[in-house]
Amino acid sequence: MFTQFFNLKFNPFTKEVPADKLFPSHNLVELTSRLIYLQKARGIGLIIGEAGTGKSSALRKYAQSLNPALFEACYFPLSTVTVQEFYRGLALELGEEPKHKKVDLFHQIQSAIRSMYYERRITPVIILDEIHMASN
Repeated sequence: MFTQFFNLKFNPFTKEVPADKLFPSHNLVELTSRLIYLQKARGIGLIIGEAGTGKSSALRKYAQSLNPALFEACYFPLSTVTVQEFYRGLALELGEEPKHKKVDLFHQIQSAIRSMYYERRITPVIILDEIHMASN
């Protein structure tokens, strides 16, 4: 197809493009610098943009760039889950065996984050991709 015509080794227009192969456009560089600012400030951010503009790709690139000795990326590409399913997924990402009750899960997550930050000196970075699909 077009990959042969243009002598490409892979299709550069899929979500599976390796993060290190992304074109460093002005927008990607700007978004990356803003994510790094949020990382330093330990803040909360929201990325909005039209479909297909590279938001998910930029988030994947950012998550892969984090130093694993200092940060633990908890990346959720599916946000069409219930609150309980979200808590279960987050607990699993934090290395916990999820409890069954929602309130117990919430406390388990808080405890895991505190332990990770204060005892292991690792900052969790929670990335919710496609959050607009979540119910109110």
